Amino acid sequence: MKKLRARLMSITAVYPLVLTLVGMVLPNPMGVAAISRNEQDEIITKICSLLESNYVLPEIGERVSTHLLASHERGEYSELSAVREFAARLDADLTEWSNDKHLGIVYDPDWVKQIKEQKEEDAYLTEEMVAEERARNFGFKRMEILDGNVGYLDLRIFFHPKYAGATAVAGMNFLSACDAVIIDLKNNGGGWGHMVAFLCSYFLDNEEVVHLNSVYSRPEDRHYQSWTSPYVPGRIMADIPLYILTSKSTFSAAEEFCYNLKYLERATIVGERTRGGAHPISSVVLDDNLILILPEWTSIHPVTNTNWEGVGVEPDFEVAAVDAFNVAYLNALEKLRGSAQGEEKRVSYQWYIDGFKARLSPFAVDAAVLESYVGKYGSLSIHLEDAMLFYQRGDRALLRMIPMSETLFLVDEQSDVRIRFKKQKGRISGLTAMYIDGNKTEYVREDG
Repeated sequence: MKKLRARLMSITAVYPLVLTLVGMVLPNPMGVAAISRNEQDEIITKICSLLESNYVLPEIGERVSTHLLASHERGEYSELSAVREFAARLDADLTEWSNDKHLGIVYDPDWVKQIKEQKEEDAYLTEEMVAEERARNFGFKRMEILDGNVGYLDLRIFFHPKYAGATAVAGMNFLSACDAVIIDLKNNGGGWGHMVAFLCSYFLDNEEVVHLNSVYSRPEDRHYQSWTSPYVPGRIMADIPLYILTSKSTFSAAEEFCYNLKYLERATIVGERTRGGAHPISSVVLDDNLILILPEWTSIHPVTNTNWEGVGVEPDFEVAAVDAFNVAYLNALEKLRGSAQGEEKRVSYQWYIDGFKARLSPFAVDAAVLESYVGKYGSLSIHLEDAMLFYQRGDRALLRMIPMSETLFLVDEQSDVRIRFKKQKGRISGLTAMYIDGNKTEYVREDG
């Protein structure tokens, strides 16, 4: 199911979900491993017919169909007697000719069987897939409250709220008291538009429902619309700074989430331009082994009247994906500092800004200077291991110290305290523990 999950991660906002069965599915017509020339003829004929009648962009569907038929007639697939090889070649060719990252072929007899046994409205949601995603917490990989009361969510898939809704509500409630939120979609390859709309609803004012996106179905010649919900369980976070992290792997429904909130001027996108897939798909069972992933829909945003197909979502801050979190977090802290009410709040945000910058780029302190700080200071002790200082209170765990200057250090895992060493008559005489609230405690060195 891992390869199946990888393909399904490309599903974007589909309203409703679609499953198409083509022709009469005969019991295991191609066998597990081999495919004949006649069977290739049947498969390619079906694919070409579907491309011409259902592919979302008629001119591209006809062009790809023409390429496919010509390649087949030239015998380019005739030597591919193994079903896997035939499917892999078709998949590569369809993607190349269409430049559509959603279009392709999947070889997966197990998935075919599951789809045939599934209800039409749950065609994408096999029991196995739901079980796999439940074991992954439905994509809610990691959540954290960072210094400065900035929430962080690492979300790996927009899974259908029919199954993931309770997890999503718990996640949003976890973030609900934050002053800013960062949603990391760098490793999110898509999912269901229903979850996109559900999560968007937590970050937009619900006094009036908001039109998020529309999709046009070519087979039905019909438009479907996605709107925010007038009610979601928990607190609406419509007024706090919102950042979304992206990479070249961010795709499909994850791109819709970015695109919706970017053009509603609700979120700041930080990272790399996304992959560029805006054509929702149908899964077309061709026989007992092969499935055609066919884009039959196109997304239309109500603000831009277009979408991100082929071009991706352009970030507001374009940086390498590896740097996206750092840029977003610092920007969030600086924005919160700028809007803070009262000097005490501004000072605390500056404290966190200075500390995070020190973590990113620690001050270089000479080894001999670090050695001079080692010793006992009342209930505190300073240790040196592997050219790094460590702070210890009593017999508690050692905590790494990160230099902000030659004499000033922050204490890892204790962001509200910093240590400044004092020198008298050429020797280290003590240290001052400084706290974020302005309080200080002096400690005299007892040795050395």
